[in-house]
Amino acid sequence: MTLTIIHTADLHDRLDEARAEALGFLREQSDALLLDSGDAVGAGNIYVRPTEPVLERMNAAGYRAMAVGNREFFFRRRGMQFKTRQARFPVITTNLLPLGGEFGQIRRWVALTHAGARIGIFGLTPTMIRPGHPFERLSDVRLIAWEAAAREAVEHLRARVDWLIALSHRGIEDDRALAELCPEIDLVLGGHSHVEECTVVGPRPTLISHAGHHARAAAVIKAQRGADGRNCFETQIVEIAR
Repeated sequence: MTLTIIHTADLHDRLDEARAEALGFLREQSDALLLDSGDAVGAGNIYVRPTEPVLERMNAAGYRAMAVGNREFFFRRRGMQFKTRQARFPVITTNLLPLGGEFGQIRRWVALTHAGARIGIFGLTPTMIRPGHPFERLSDVRLIAWEAAAREAVEHLRARVDWLIALSHRGIEDDRALAELCPEIDLVLGGHSHVEECTVVGPRPTLISHAGHHARAAAVIKAQRGADGRNCFETQIVEIAR
């Protein structure tokens, strides 16, 4: 069983048309699943822009899912919906819940198929408003403990899918802790740390991927499952066309 993934993170509205076209071409040539770990939009943490052109370019490139990073966060539910409304793919956060109402296109997790494989994806968002902070009273969203949210996602998805992927925007230290906490995860695709690094850890093992920032590079990952149930990974950080 083989799965090819292209992973990006921390685009910060730097994915121009040329880079989006290059990613789309690479995706088609390698029959890859194109995923992002958050902080794609141009708006900052506490304001909203009228449009986010990067999401339209991500649509054109063929992204299938992205995590909610701190840039996609807003302290009001409708603000988050507005920020991400142009995405024609799931925007995922497992540890952020609305207080009443729906989150629209923002999902806790998704299960999809690609290249004949069933794939479960969940997302982890940084802690933007700490419990008990006075600003929490103005917010209609709540962050729950990421560890508990990750365990919930694993228990919900693992038995239903061939590959289980975490899209994390919590930084590389939390990603290492996640892989240790939930060894059932096959791939942790991370962001927020702005580093380029791919490491393999744990008994399955689990791949932890960080693919840099500002649309400069992407991680191309070939994941294989052996007859003994163990994962094997080939990884390459590739420069995205200028």
